[in-house]
Amino acid sequence: MMEWSNLHSGRFEKIGFDEELKQLHVRYQDGGYQIFYEVRETEYLGMMRSDDMEAFFDDKIKEKFPSTDVHG
Repeated sequence: MMEWSNLHSGRFEKIGFDEELKQLHVRYQDGGYQIFYEVRETEYLGMMRSDDMEAFFDDKIKEKFPSTDVHG
């Protein structure tokens, strides 16, 4: 089951994490949607607890995990 957090700040609108599938779902304020694969819960929790969520995402997740852009 996916756990969603509504953010409505910065470039993120919602962040969802599926612990079983190890997927991080990111819905952006501009309507974009990406799924990142093989993300451990420690990265998800680190991002959610970070003082600068966008910097954490850029440094520790964005280029380090395989992802798919979702359209629709």
